[in-house]
Amino acid sequence: MISYFKGILLSRLLVLILLFLAIRIPLILFNFPVSLSELKYMILGERLAAGATLYRDVYDNTAPLAAIIYQLLDVVFGRNILVYRLLASAIIFLQGMRLNSILNQNGIFAEKSFLPALLYFVFGSIFFEFDMLSPLLVGLTFLIFALNYLIVPSKEGSSNPKLFKAGFLIGLAALCYLPLMLFLLWAFMALIYFAFNAFRSSLLLLCGFLFPYAVAYTFFLYADSLPNFVQFNLLSAWSLYINMLLAPLDLIKILAIPVLFLSFSVFHAIINAPTLNYQLKFLQLMLWWVFVAVLVTLAGQTISAVSWLLFLPAAAYFGTYLFLRSGRLWITEPFFLVLLGSLLVIRYNFLLPSMPYTKINISHLLLQPNAKYRAVQNAHVLVLGNNLNYYAYNQSATPYLNWQLAKQDFGQLNTYYGIFKIRRNITVSEPDYIIDEVGLMQELTYKIPDLFSRYEKIGQDGIYKRVR
Repeated sequence: MISYFKGILLSRLLVLILLFLAIRIPLILFNFPVSLSELKYMILGERLAAGATLYRDVYDNTAPLAAIIYQLLDVVFGRNILVYRLLASAIIFLQGMRLNSILNQNGIFAEKSFLPALLYFVFGSIFFEFDMLSPLLVGLTFLIFALNYLIVPSKEGSSNPKLFKAGFLIGLAALCYLPLMLFLLWAFMALIYFAFNAFRSSLLLLCGFLFPYAVAYTFFLYADSLPNFVQFNLLSAWSLYINMLLAPLDLIKILAIPVLFLSFSVFHAIINAPTLNYQLKFLQLMLWWVFVAVLVTLAGQTISAVSWLLFLPAAAYFGTYLFLRSGRLWITEPFFLVLLGSLLVIRYNFLLPSMPYTKINISHLLLQPNAKYRAVQNAHVLVLGNNLNYYAYNQSATPYLNWQLAKQDFGQLNTYYGIFKIRRNITVSEPDYIIDEVGLMQELTYKIPDLFSRYEKIGQDGIYKRVR
């Protein structure tokens, strides 16, 4: 298979597309359960499509450009999980083909091929989280498009638009997923390697990066949500808190093979570095990509299999370098087939018999089928707690979508300002039901009686219904 894709014939492109569809589409059409992350994206898009303003009427730390995409999807398709997953696959395909085109057009390898796209598609499909339309996935698209403007050796004056575009695209990436702004460090290294005047080029790059943020700053200023934009988005990603969404052992089961392959490919590239100066500079630049990707992973605060997306371009490049520089087909062909088979086993792991060494526990990442979450349906609700499962059958009624941010208000019930903010935010659109999972209703009823005394408890699951 490796030898077959060492070329750019149209027939090989068609086979590549069919292989990509064969890997990804079965799981998408299998009606795989909705994840809690996907539910959150749909709830956010639904709230914004109903006329709410991000950070003012919806408390969440999702970056604004990603939120706009979810809003547009809700306007056109509503809560359609199939559309979200098909669009995510389309984005992975676009990224792989664009990266492949950049590497071929700029002579990064001695011969043109579809190997970078092949490896990108294979390593970009190893787990169901890569089928999610996450902000990280969307932001990565802009980074890959920015790559082409940074690796072309520049001449003074002629490269000004390219450098501005590169910074602009990195700014758009950060507006999708804030930690991606750390790739400015990688872009500055690209300027050192390829730019004519590194200092002047850095200023152009920085101006391009700041332009989309100036637009966002102006919008939120006029929308009266600028302080929350700074607090919820710009400042929220730089704490030292890290949350593991998957158990460490499960994460190792998923990413052990890709990480080992990337590590071996990097080691091989360093030992067998290219002799051409331009190709050597690009290799060094991709080493910086791996380093910055590690920083972005740590800055993202949540670590899961989806974090591997940051390393996809590096895996595609170094993997291609490994296979092209190895002339022993009797080794590379079986090696790739074993690699492909192993990654497919990981992707379709849920179809395997339950065994301690292969089973991956993902139940806490998915919507729970518990009947208590269906006790309230087709209503506007407020959930006091981290549990998003209730929103699968209902709509969010208040700004308090993200409980980590909501606790900034509900944790100040002993202050007048905290009580004032809660009353103001909930009075605008009073929920039909309040689901109290943290035991705050008694205190809320005592301190804001005109609002919360309208709710009476029904059942034993902390559900309160508005009765007047």
